[in-house]
Amino acid sequence: MNYKKFEALLKSNNTTAYKVARATGIAQSTFADWKSGRSTPKADKLKKIADYFGINVSYLIDGDELDGLGADTSKYSAGKLVPIIGEIRAGAPIITDETIIGYEQADIDSVEDFFYLKVCGDSMKNIGMVNGSIVLFHKQQYAENGNIVACLVGGDSATVKRFYREHKRVLLLPENEEYSPIELSTDDFESGEARILGVAVEVKIKL
Repeated sequence: MNYKKFEALLKSNNTTAYKVARATGIAQSTFADWKSGRSTPKADKLKKIADYFGINVSYLIDGDELDGLGADTSKYSAGKLVPIIGEIRAGAPIITDETIIGYEQADIDSVEDFFYLKVCGDSMKNIGMVNGSIVLFHKQQYAENGNIVACLVGGDSATVKRFYREHKRVLLLPENEEYSPIELSTDDFESGEARILGVAVEVKIKL
């Protein structure tokens, strides 16, 4: 959160962080931590603050950067904040404070049904998923041939690949000729050794 923007809101609305804390249920000490940089606010708290002031949450996130570029903030009004996770552990995209590395806006209906995953490596570079890009996934445990999936392999590590199934054989195909496919079987998915966590719907590259 851009704390200077928050302070400007306090001043223009003739209120205090204490009053905002009381109204939103956010601990007053939390605001002090945000101001000092000891912690950063999560999406639910940002929304409570934005709702309190009657503003779009993008104002609190982007702040001076948008103003300095002369950007039109109205284009962000439809977006919802979806957590970006840097890693996926055992069984599901379990999103906690420890796994979240940031947030990104997405034009979706339900935040609970989606997650972003930050791409590490270049195995999917031929379709634009380069190292450092973020991919929006719809949470689901099934996929059609040709879908790009986040798949748990070996029980504790996730990979992003193109899904292809033929009878009991499952291939996770890279989009880079320097990498080899990962070959699995339907037995791996039945045992929990492998699991589809989501299907990709969008990729973003941060410049």
